[in-house]
Amino acid sequence: MFRRFTLAAALALATTALGCGSIVPHADNVPQEAVDRDYSECENKAYVSTAFVKAGDDAEAKQQAIIDECMKEKGYTAK
Repeated sequence: MFRRFTLAAALALATTALGCGSIVPHADNVPQEAVDRDYSECENKAYVSTAFVKAGDDAEAKQQAIIDECMKEKGYTAK
């Protein structure tokens, strides 16, 4: 039960973040499930990497830059 809630929360957060982000990930012939999973992994990487950033705006900008670069490394392009 907790696992499903965590997954649902992560997907909701990823979907929200996608709407606010600078890059909407796109890759041909990739199921949406895989895109969501990859985005979630990149998002987690970004949160860990900016855990000690004090200023909120700085953290958000750095997080988005990390997510964008991570998704590019995974083969996604801007839609």
